[in-house]
Amino acid sequence: MRVFVRTLVAVCAIPVAGHADVVFQNTNNNGYFSPFSSSSSPTIKYGDGGWLSGNGTATYTLTSITLGLAVANSTAAGTTDIIFTLNDGDPSGQVFGPGTALYTTTVQSVQLPDASLTGGLAYFNLTVPLPNTQTTGGFNNVGWSVKLANYQSNGQLGFQCSRSTGQAVGFYTNNASFYNGTAWSLFAFGPDPITGVANFVVTIEGAVTVPPVPCYANCDGSTTTPTLTANDFQCFLNSFASSNSYANCDGSTTTPTLTANDFQCFLNAFAAGCS
Repeated sequence: MRVFVRTLVAVCAIPVAGHADVVFQNTNNNGYFSPFSSSSSPTIKYGDGGWLSGNGTATYTLTSITLGLAVANSTAAGTTDIIFTLNDGDPSGQVFGPGTALYTTTVQSVQLPDASLTGGLAYFNLTVPLPNTQTTGGFNNVGWSVKLANYQSNGQLGFQCSRSTGQAVGFYTNNASFYNGTAWSLFAFGPDPITGVANFVVTIEGAVTVPPVPCYANCDGSTTTPTLTANDFQCFLNSFASSNSYANCDGSTTTPTLTANDFQCFLNAFAAGCS
């Protein structure tokens, strides 16, 4: 096992998710960490997490996560089942979020390469589809964990790792997670702020979810079929002042730079009223 250092609008819109974008991504520039082997307890899990890119108050619909994995010291090809869970925040519940499971699946018979063919170390990727899994918003910190079953390899399996400088999209958290079969704990590879962070390499794809808006100008949500009032203007102004994505009325950007166009868009929606 080789360990590196890591501290661990449209008016009256219909609810949709936009086209899939990369909302979290880091690069493999910090080696690998391979904690799983044939002698590992089947109850152990390793996890990590991070903030998605974009507006921190929005919800996201996630469509896939690609795990950067590594096999070390195997002398033959092997297989394993990977039990994957996506969480609301770090799976431990100790870093930015309760750790509630959003989606769990078992990927069966994952092919593990023969590392002897590549100098004793083999990197590979595993894409896990996420069936339109929605986050809960807030800080938009998500997490994930991996557990194994039916491990058939004479090598060690683990994760490609990224330095803090290898974060391309989104933001890393500074601790990884470990479940020993009884309780979660946090860990880091070491104190160095660049190489010590335990960033397991992943790419997450998805899009901001456009919430259902029965009538956009009814900002304060006072009634189902609203009589629009000054309270709706004040609600919009508050959203605009706080750079909330709701105030991006003209839909110009995913993470809005709010402009006078958004005011005019809201005025048009207000004048049109609600039916």
